[in-house]
Amino acid sequence: MGIIKNTINVALNTGKNFLGIARDLEQLLKDKDVDKAITLFQNRDIDVEKAIKEYCPSMHDVMKRRDKPRKGKEPYRVEKLPRRRQVYINEVELFFLLGNSIKWKNMDTSGSDEAFEAYTKFLQDTRFDTTMRQAKRLAGAETESAKLYHIYKDSNGKPAVKVIVLSHSKGYTLRPLFDQYENMVAFGYGYFIKEGDNVIEHFDIQTPSYIYRCKKQKIGWDVDVMPNPSGKINIIYYQQEKACEGVEPRINREEMVDSKTADTNNYFADPKAKISADVIKSLADPDTVGEVIQCQGKDSVFEYVAPPAYSEMKDSEKRDLNTSILFDSFTPDFSFENMKGLGTLSGEALKRAMILGYIKRDNRKEIYDIAVDREKNLIIAIMANVTHIALREQLLKLDIKHEFAEPFNEDKERIWESIGKLYKDGIISLETAVQLLALVDDSRAEIQRILNNNLNKNQEGNTENQSL
Repeated sequence: MGIIKNTINVALNTGKNFLGIARDLEQLLKDKDVDKAITLFQNRDIDVEKAIKEYCPSMHDVMKRRDKPRKGKEPYRVEKLPRRRQVYINEVELFFLLGNSIKWKNMDTSGSDEAFEAYTKFLQDTRFDTTMRQAKRLAGAETESAKLYHIYKDSNGKPAVKVIVLSHSKGYTLRPLFDQYENMVAFGYGYFIKEGDNVIEHFDIQTPSYIYRCKKQKIGWDVDVMPNPSGKINIIYYQQEKACEGVEPRINREEMVDSKTADTNNYFADPKAKISADVIKSLADPDTVGEVIQCQGKDSVFEYVAPPAYSEMKDSEKRDLNTSILFDSFTPDFSFENMKGLGTLSGEALKRAMILGYIKRDNRKEIYDIAVDREKNLIIAIMANVTHIALREQLLKLDIKHEFAEPFNEDKERIWESIGKLYKDGIISLETAVQLLALVDDSRAEIQRILNNNLNKNQEGNTENQSL
């Protein structure tokens, strides 16, 4: 009966599409016309697959170099030496943005500490920092990734959340749907699951109101619909240009130069001699002593062929390629030779030396500031409506701000000394000093303890004066 119903449904949908009947996403899913619904979403597979090819060394153009044919012999195997420049550039970009964990601050002073503590505990339980780094690394390599907040019930029947990072290289197809104001109105993601001996295609779609779980059948699709408990799309989508955008031709050229240089070195690795015909004949004489070369004529030749000297032009090109690849991708040089000269720098001096990385960091913050803020709002919605309903009112009142931490760890003692001097000089308050020091989780309780301690000391001092 299911096959018959699906066959009829497919026929009806085909007729509606042929007649050009307009149907929105919700209606298409009601009609189980999933194939048509998927066409409404953004499809970036071509760009993503191209980026993955460039990111994987075994898929670089240099690997397509053809071996050189030789008459009567096996083809001469040319060198194919890809580099992981794309990986290095992406990892440096990741380091500058998320080398240290994102900092969170509760700006609400109306007594929502319990809700904020629950929020930070939720981040720890869902491994926010780890999944954030994974999503950023994948987006820098493939141009897009996503984090799915999967809501389910644990073994005790309580609501729980698991965060899954989605990307093309992990077997998912990502399909966002935006309106004209760049607001995400729906998100779909496809994947395959092995069920018995069969591999079944799935495509899930989330809207703020519903979650549609679509499963492909032999004919048509089955669609299960369930209410979305959070009231928001439980997916954060990250999209950016490749970390190595624009420098791929120079990377390809560098790999070709390295490979051809290696071919030259291989060719001249074994000694090669230039010998005239009469000398060859003398070598063929069995009475000739092997260590002695007999040259009878004045034009006889026996000399070793020296490998070609390394060209200054080639050396210059190598240096230029290395410099331009890093400079054009706004990537600092973290080579050992370069880092030796930075060992004594700290603070602003180090920041100036690494200005390229900070420029790129600020560019990426234009994307990830918005994405992290959306993720914060999603987490609060999930907690308020699903996992921490008892704290709903406090959670909805939270005013949480985030800040991307500095990639290089500052000299903490120098910072503490500066904060202490500012407080001593009366430039900042005790509350501000304690918050800036960030040595305790509960700054308000710490301030109260300091005030109580000072009060006790004053009382003890007055008692001593009275006794005197």
